[in-house]
Amino acid sequence: MRRTAIPFVALMIAAIAIAACGEPDSTFLTPDANTGASPSGQILFVADNSIHVWNGRINRLTSGEDARSPSWAPAGDRFVYVRMFEGYSELIVANRNGEPLLQVTNNNPGYEPHTEEYALYAAWAFDPVWSPLGEQLIFASDKGGLDLFSSPLYLWYSEDWEIQPYALPASEALGLLQESPSLSPDGAVAAFVTRETVSDTVRTTEIWTIDLDTGDAEQLIVHPDGAYSPAWSPDGHDIAYVQRDGTSNDIWIRPVDGGAPYRLTDVGTCASPVWSPDGNMIAFFQLRDAEFEAVYIELSRDADGHITATEPSRLFSADGIDAQSGMSWIAD
Repeated sequence: MRRTAIPFVALMIAAIAIAACGEPDSTFLTPDANTGASPSGQILFVADNSIHVWNGRINRLTSGEDARSPSWAPAGDRFVYVRMFEGYSELIVANRNGEPLLQVTNNNPGYEPHTEEYALYAAWAFDPVWSPLGEQLIFASDKGGLDLFSSPLYLWYSEDWEIQPYALPASEALGLLQESPSLSPDGAVAAFVTRETVSDTVRTTEIWTIDLDTGDAEQLIVHPDGAYSPAWSPDGHDIAYVQRDGTSNDIWIRPVDGGAPYRLTDVGTCASPVWSPDGNMIAFFQLRDAEFEAVYIELSRDADGHITATEPSRLFSADGIDAQSGMSWIAD
């Protein structure tokens, strides 16, 4: 596999005990009552290579395949996810119960496995995000790179089920390896992560934006130790992301209007933030005793829009949480 995972996540091994999939564990039916409100809605996540949903209890939606990175459709009637195969991956749209409806990509090389042709023409699709506009998807892919020795992951777009997805010209022009897109609430701007090689063993991560109408691209977050996992707030005013400082990884906020970034948490082991649909909470995966669990923080805003947060409270846990696949949160 040619993709390089986020260094912090790649070093983690997640294994948190919960009852069998589809059966609720009473310990995690409701969140800790440490704060003034309780999360609600439907949260997709990946555990034990399967898509699960949390809605006060945990249920498995897919099984028998290697699934990653689910994202709800705006209406909550469907979701898209990555299905992994040997040497390639596809984007699958399923109904809210996990039953496949259609395959968006066509990355099977059609050659004998383990041959040079197979490796050359196989392609990856990663990190799909469903657009607030309706049927559109944005994701990362190396399709068409035709290079055995590099990973030209660019941002791709699917605007209609009848049209094949295509690479965004502005993304290709940027040239940097790109992943983890997040769309603004109006679907017009994508925030995403770039990776640039610093040495034979080190890549730095930055957060950029691309205007999907004009093609204008610009750096948003540059930090010596790296920034990743951007998540646009529902009101479009802020982007939450993870910033690495040494070995510490915390949630930061970048106001979209150009204000200075500031740190929101002081946990040190954060991954994959996601906003609640009303924008009053952020959930993320937290590493605790070598295990990942989902936690949430309540948010408060002052008159200038500056956000502060409560201490994290436990939301849910499951066996083998895949923190890099993130969460997707919609209202009931």
